[in-house]
Amino acid sequence: MAAPALAFRSVTAGYRNRSVLDGVDFAIAEGEFVSVIGPNGSGKSTMLRTATGLIRPGQGSVELFGREVSSLKPRERASLIGVVPQKLESPMAFTVGEIVMFGRSGARGRWGIPDPKDADAAERAMIYTNVLELKGRLFNELSAGEQQRAALAMALAQEPRIIMLDESIAHLDINHAQEVLRILMSINREERITVLLVSHDLNLAAQVADRMLLLDGGHLVANGSPGEVVREELLSSVYGCELRVRQDPYGGHPVVGGTLDTVTRRQGGRKRLHVIGGGGSGIELFRRLLIEGYEVTAGVLNRLDSDAEAARALDIPCALEQPFSPVGQAAYEEARLMVEEADGVVVGPVPFGTGNVVNLELASLALGAGKPVWIASGIAGRDYTPAREAERRAELLRSAGALEWPGLPQLISLILREADGPEA
Repeated sequence: MAAPALAFRSVTAGYRNRSVLDGVDFAIAEGEFVSVIGPNGSGKSTMLRTATGLIRPGQGSVELFGREVSSLKPRERASLIGVVPQKLESPMAFTVGEIVMFGRSGARGRWGIPDPKDADAAERAMIYTNVLELKGRLFNELSAGEQQRAALAMALAQEPRIIMLDESIAHLDINHAQEVLRILMSINREERITVLLVSHDLNLAAQVADRMLLLDGGHLVANGSPGEVVREELLSSVYGCELRVRQDPYGGHPVVGGTLDTVTRRQGGRKRLHVIGGGGSGIELFRRLLIEGYEVTAGVLNRLDSDAEAARALDIPCALEQPFSPVGQAAYEEARLMVEEADGVVVGPVPFGTGNVVNLELASLALGAGKPVWIASGIAGRDYTPAREAERRAELLRSAGALEWPGLPQLISLILREADGPEA
């Protein structure tokens, strides 16, 4: 059985004392076209640097065609890997022809003088990438699209067995991006060159790939076909926002979209949600719900609590109690009136003690009035009441129809589907 083109064996790697990749394990077969996706800081670029030997793993190993990368000499690595950076910088006035010929540096003889074989390889690469007519032009005078095609030609001139691209088409317009992708797909199909493409464009990545790798926080959280990786719940959780996935009617690949259209439609009649929080658990809730276009109220909160301060800064009406005091009748009544005006109640991941557990009665009142209630999961771990009263009340809420949410993307999804009703 042939060795994989690239294999990460339980790799942990990073910079100095900071690990970025944690136990990453995968293998890419020769001739595969693989897209790597993930949010900023997930470890995509670090993975490429580790694959090329620029970063040495702290644990585990990286193999190229069955050989450990750290054992390869620079010339050997250059014969196996071609790298196309996000932007190729040329500090000196080199022509396109000279830039492309740099790709032959690892293959030249002892004296580094290009021979006819080098010239042929460079010319083939320039023809393939449609930059032959630009051969005599200065690289720094080219457009962004022309520069990226020249950078790709330089990588192809190496005659590598695998090409890695680090956001190399991120800043290209659609025409030039499509042109570079067509080139990559062609050499992948015709020359069986393995392609590893790092991209923030989820739709583009899904459209061109045989397989996709999804990184999150340095962990490989998904490895499979575009249909297996591009799933609403998974992507929404990893990217921390509500995403929609549908199937392209022409190509059949998954297409990712957001929910901006629902925000636009809500502007005519904004709905109001009451948030039960405390101890900082409501800050991100406030922010996300306001961004989504909802009116927000909150409470009961103690004055000087971080949620109370955030509500004040965001002009969110809030029922307040004195600092470090249990919820009193007057504050509770103020919050009850807010719940009566609200279209739904969100219970955040707030710790409950004897002083604030009465806030769960507000959620009960909302359910009794036929309003939806969404309660953060894991309340058992945040129940500090002597008789587990918060856990008991939460179970009653769930029995009466309250829906649990494990994270903000799931909460937003539940709210969009239920609170907006026919207006969504």
